[in-house]
Amino acid sequence: MQPIPSTADGPARLEDAARLQRRFYQAWHRQGAALRRHRIVLGPIDVVLLACLTLCLFAIGMGLDRMYPVVRPSVGHAVTEDLPRRPYPSCEDAHQAGVFSIPRSSPAYSADQDGNNNGLACEPG
Repeated sequence: MQPIPSTADGPARLEDAARLQRRFYQAWHRQGAALRRHRIVLGPIDVVLLACLTLCLFAIGMGLDRMYPVVRPSVGHAVTEDLPRRPYPSCEDAHQAGVFSIPRSSPAYSADQDGNNNGLACEPG
């Protein structure tokens, strides 16, 4: 690249500026072409292969979920099997076990066994 003479005036200076502008444009164009060469473009075969890979990974994940259900239990498992069971299904069972007047703070308390809603279930008598 030739340096622009600092003493040039008029048409010579315009020609030097135009030459410099052309060189900048050419360099910019070459740089863009180099970037376009490295751009990733997926063809139709690549898209099909990517879709197959996605489906395979999904199928493997579903199979692992069925093979090892204990690793990640479902929400239904947590709702149905982890709930505490009532120790006394009826007041007769509680009375046979010798338990009377179960307070509301007890885990054995059940609102349907509290007939008068006073906070005590399975009262004697």
